[in-house]
Amino acid sequence: MPRESSSVHGKIFHPPGIETDVAQKLLDLPAKRIIAEGRRGRLEQIEADGIPYARKVYKVTKKSLHGTAVRFLPAFMRWGRVRRSWKAMLRGEEFDLPLPRAIARRENRQLAQLVCTWIPGEPLHHWHARQLIKDPEPSWQFRFADWIGVQLHQLLNRGFTTRDLSPNNVLIEGDRHGPWQFHVVDLDEARILRRSDGERYIDQVIHSLSQIGHLPPTIPPRLKLRALDSFLAAGGKRWAIDQGEFSAKSSSFVDEKRAQKKFIRQVIDGVLRFDRRKEEHLKRESLSRRFAGWGLDEDGVPVPFDGARVLDQED
Repeated sequence: MPRESSSVHGKIFHPPGIETDVAQKLLDLPAKRIIAEGRRGRLEQIEADGIPYARKVYKVTKKSLHGTAVRFLPAFMRWGRVRRSWKAMLRGEEFDLPLPRAIARRENRQLAQLVCTWIPGEPLHHWHARQLIKDPEPSWQFRFADWIGVQLHQLLNRGFTTRDLSPNNVLIEGDRHGPWQFHVVDLDEARILRRSDGERYIDQVIHSLSQIGHLPPTIPPRLKLRALDSFLAAGGKRWAIDQGEFSAKSSSFVDEKRAQKKFIRQVIDGVLRFDRRKEEHLKRESLSRRFAGWGLDEDGVPVPFDGARVLDQED
């Protein structure tokens, strides 16, 4: 794995091939626009020499068990999210995964910053909703479901794990006719693990597939099941066969089919759990619109993320 450089000054880190002055320039540039902003930080777009980059700014948001503000704790405890994201990007480049590439990182007592390559595209459900308005025919949707299932298998089969593989973090580029590009962003909970042939991450795989299957009503259940079938056909069925009670005795065709059904049932149950949680949250917030909480308007058209805005020179 490529080693990051030692900080030279101001706690600036960068991978090999990136000069310190370039890293500092990208960290200090004014933002061109804010993609999203919330309690835990913001995602910005910056531009240098006509090339766009993404910059994420992390804020201190929690307190320790003793009531001391996190900003007074050691950096490895204070900035775990940015460091996990940084390491995942470096490992992702090593294994040629569809992740952003790390450019620069800086930490201080109040905040941390991470600059990476800019990934074009839209979140999975926003992309689908926009293409659906242009063409509601099912043929391209079936082809896309087959394709996304294969992409997810390739990603998870290479050791990628995360607790946050939500549709917002899966970006799709291309129109409904294809070809398509697939990337995963927001790697604060991600890890790229080296594993021997005998190690399995079935619980994590089920959790990730459940998260990405938690989608708005614009995407019907049959498309989700088609994508899951594509995932299994691409090689994911070995996870289903190797899980739990079937790991030692699944030698017959019947046992394999039973294991796959169990796997599918677990993913579906996971999706339903996420659906129920969202329904309960929307009920507490007294939100009853069909697409409430999905970043879609009444007609199913994507709207900007909370806090998104273009910055002028005065900002």
